[in-house]
Amino acid sequence: MIASSVLDFGETVFDLLFASSVRAAALVLGVWLVLRVARPRRPAVEHGAWTAALLGMLLLPALGIPGLMSEFFPNAVLETAVSVPGALLRADTDVAASVPAAGVDWAGRRGFGGLLSACVTMLLLLRSLLARRRVRRLIGGARPIARPDAARAARSLDATAAVRLVSSSEITAPAVCGIRRPVTILPAEWPQWSGEKLRAVVAHEFAHVARGDGLVMALAACNAALFWFHPLAYLIPRRLRALAEAACDDHAVMTVRDRESYARTLLEIARAGGKRAALPADAAAMARGSSAACRIERILRKTDFESGLLAKTLRRRMTLAALSAAAAVSLVSVTFGQQGGVALSGSVQDPSGARIPRASVRIVDAARGVTEATTSGADGSYRIAGLDPSANYELRVTKPGFKEHRQAVDPGADKRLDVTLQVGGVREEIVVIAERKPDRDASQPKAPRRRIRVGGNVRKAQLVRHVSPIYPPSARSEGVEGTVLLEAVIDKEGRPSGLKAVNSMVDPRLIEAAMEAVKQWRYNPVLLNGRPVEIVTTISVAFQLS
Repeated sequence: MIASSVLDFGETVFDLLFASSVRAAALVLGVWLVLRVARPRRPAVEHGAWTAALLGMLLLPALGIPGLMSEFFPNAVLETAVSVPGALLRADTDVAASVPAAGVDWAGRRGFGGLLSACVTMLLLLRSLLARRRVRRLIGGARPIARPDAARAARSLDATAAVRLVSSSEITAPAVCGIRRPVTILPAEWPQWSGEKLRAVVAHEFAHVARGDGLVMALAACNAALFWFHPLAYLIPRRLRALAEAACDDHAVMTVRDRESYARTLLEIARAGGKRAALPADAAAMARGSSAACRIERILRKTDFESGLLAKTLRRRMTLAALSAAAAVSLVSVTFGQQGGVALSGSVQDPSGARIPRASVRIVDAARGVTEATTSGADGSYRIAGLDPSANYELRVTKPGFKEHRQAVDPGADKRLDVTLQVGGVREEIVVIAERKPDRDASQPKAPRRRIRVGGNVRKAQLVRHVSPIYPPSARSEGVEGTVLLEAVIDKEGRPSGLKAVNSMVDPRLIEAAMEAVKQWRYNPVLLNGRPVEIVTTISVAFQLS
């Protein structure tokens, strides 16, 4: 039970991170397109846009949690399901498929993948905490700077006089560490610097503090720990760091009013750099790697410099826009395209508003005998495409433990329909038996007593041999999904026979894969009063890509 709960948690984490990763890619793509069109001149403006995108990316997993809460609180519903490659298979009949899959358990692999991701995230966060601890030790062993020229350089910068200045022999390049109480660390050789060089360094590092770059890079480190598998988790911090340095360069040049002198200072620090102790990712070092050459070239080429600080109003607007975009993106279900026609989509939820995952959703055209089906995703969303806009359908949604929901649907055009399932009730049947009154004419002979055979003792079929359907490689590579409804007769020997596909708007490769596997299934036959009988059953095979 405990192992199953842990795997369910891992599977939920996997689904949440997968959906958030796809949505994050869409969000970042939108920000990139806006920046490509707007082409802001100030690095601070572009840095603000990417910071807002970072906040939106961090918000996406939190917005996806409510849709997955029903995975752990399913209203005491017990569901018997067998996982197959990339799919969920369920028998919609009185037959209980209680035997575990003999093939590859992809749901279990998703569970292990989610647990692995959670472990990696914890390790990365632990590494960041250890790096911060080493920095605190570094600051604790550093010497405070109290020289008058350094103090004057600090006081000449607005709103940054509260930042501490210390020196340490463990680093060779200036850096700023800390979020709430930032500290500027200078190398031990700083007394040998000229007044211009000291003022340029202090101006650059204090600009990082005024901009809040330490907090931004700390959030980027958390984002990289959460989305450690996502390329954007590494590309965004790299871009943020480059833009932050460019914005601080502009601010420092405006402060010292000598770009040639500042470029020379940056070159000297880049040459001396290399040893920076074990600084965390949010530490802002003045010169890192080969980026100094590009920054020096930019400073010498540029003629007009603008402030590297953003107004609070502009920062709030950009943050609000990104968070609103993240909230909008979180409402979009991650689905793949299907056949032409109109589409019916929506979500399945319980009376409390919590989403219901893995509910069976069917749409039936009784006039033409057409049935299409799908299964609601981990966030309770569903989508069925390729419907005839002129047809009249009936939507049927089922989930063990809930009453079946039926509703007439006239698509006409793409439509969204949210369904609320009511909790199933308990039905009691009472038979009242009384003694028959005797006939008034007792002289008439009594009719001979007839022996009535009492039945109703039914033993349900049990799946004793299961073969997992194999996701067709060509369909998987093309991103094809779908749910196959199969109708079969379980004969007296327990073998499925007379297999046929009920729905038509599904890829033939999926139908063939489902039928090939179900043909090899074996059941303990259904017994009626001790004798085997044949039954008709419907089997739903949902092919889903995770």
